[in-house]
Amino acid sequence: MEEESIARQNGEAELLEQAKLLVQAEKWRDAVTILGQHRQNDHLSIEGMSILAYCYSRNKDYEEASQVYQELCKIAPNEGKWFYYLAFQYRATANFEAAMGTYEKCLELSPRWIKAYLELGQVCEELNSLDKALKAYRDGIQAYKEMMPSRQKELATIYSKICTETARLLQSRDGISEKNINELEFLLKESTVAEPENADTWYRLGNLLIQANRPDEALKNLEKAQALAPEKEYIPHKIAQAFLKKNDPEQALKVYEAIPRHKRPAYILHGIAECLLKQGQTMEGAKYLFEATQKEPGKFYHHRDLGLALATLGDRDQAIKELEKANELYKKDNGKDFSKIANKIKELRSTPQGERIVFRENTRSIPKISYGVISKYNFERGFGFIDDENDGETVFFHIKSMKNGTINPVKGMKVKFVREMSEKGPKASKVWVIQPS
Repeated sequence: MEEESIARQNGEAELLEQAKLLVQAEKWRDAVTILGQHRQNDHLSIEGMSILAYCYSRNKDYEEASQVYQELCKIAPNEGKWFYYLAFQYRATANFEAAMGTYEKCLELSPRWIKAYLELGQVCEELNSLDKALKAYRDGIQAYKEMMPSRQKELATIYSKICTETARLLQSRDGISEKNINELEFLLKESTVAEPENADTWYRLGNLLIQANRPDEALKNLEKAQALAPEKEYIPHKIAQAFLKKNDPEQALKVYEAIPRHKRPAYILHGIAECLLKQGQTMEGAKYLFEATQKEPGKFYHHRDLGLALATLGDRDQAIKELEKANELYKKDNGKDFSKIANKIKELRSTPQGERIVFRENTRSIPKISYGVISKYNFERGFGFIDDENDGETVFFHIKSMKNGTINPVKGMKVKFVREMSEKGPKASKVWVIQPS
C-alpha cells in the first residue's frame, strides 16, 4: 500500500509539472483535461485541485471551478484564500448574494486581506446594499492603516482603489456637501499618496475641488495629472473647466484649442462651446454644440444647450425641437420633465420665428474601421487595449465588444475593430480577431 501511495504521488508530481507548463502557455483547457482525468481516476492533492480550479476559472468554466473550490473549502476550512477564490467564481456568474457571504467568510479568516474588502464592497454595490459597501471599504482602509509600512507599500495600488471607490460611492449617494467634503478630500489625497505616479489620482482630486468651487487648488492637482499623462484629453478638459470656474473663458478656450481635433470627443466640443458662449460668440458656440449632438445624440445636455443657443439666435422652431429632444432624454432617465426646459419651450411657442440656421453635418463623427494588435488584456476585469496601426494610438476595448464567440483576447492578437470616441478617449465598440497570437 505504501509503495502504491509513493507511485501515485510520483505520478501526480509529473502530471503537475505538465499542468504548470500548460498554465505558463495559457493552455487552460489542456491543463484541465489532464488534471480532470487524474481527479476522476485517483485522488488529486490540494495543489493539484488548486491548479485545476484555477484553470477552470481562466477558461471561464466558473461552475466547475466553484465545485473544486467548494471542496477545498471543506478540506481546509480555516484557509481564507479558498473562500476568496470561490467568491470570485460566484461573482463571475452574477451570484452576488453567494459572493457576498463567501467574501465575508474569507475576511473572517483573513481580516487583513484588503483586496477582499474591495471586492466585497463592489459586490454589495451590485446588490444595492450601499451601507454595507461603505462599511467594507472603510474596514479595508482601517486594515491597511494597521499594516507595517513595507506591507503598505506592496498593497498601495489596492488601497488607492479602495479610497477611490469609497469617495465615488459617497459622492454618488450624498453629493458634495460641507458634511462630507473633508472625508472626500481625505480619501482622494490618500489615493495620490498611495499612487503618486498615477495621473488619474491627481485628476480625481482636481475634479472634486472644481465641484467644491476651489478652482485654484484644483488647477495645481490637474497640472500634476497632465504632467504625468499629457496624452489624455480629459485632463485638459478639467483644467479648462477650472478656468471657467474662475470666470476666465479666454484661458479655458486656449486650453481646449491645444487639444488636437482628432482627440475632441463630444464633451470637449461642449466645453469649447461653453467658452464661446461666455464670450458672447453664440453662433460659434452653437456650431460646436451641434457637432456634439451629432457625436453623442443620447446626452440631454448637448440638446438643451444647443436649444438655448438657438433660442438666443432667434431660430425658434429648431430651438423648440432641440429642447423637446433634451426633455425627452431627461424624462427617460429621470421619469419626469425637466421643468426649466418645459417652461422655456412654452415661452418660445409664443415668440416669432427668426432666421433659420443651417449647420453642416460633420462626417468626422462617423465610427471608422481600424486594424491593430492587442497590447494588453486584464482577464479578471474583462478589458484591454489595442494599438491602432494607423496612428499608434492606444484604444480601449471590453470583452463584451468581442465578436469571435469563445476566443479569449490575449496580447499579440491582430484584430479589426470599430473605433469610436468616448468621454475617456478612443474605444473599440466591436472587435474581431483576424489572427490569433
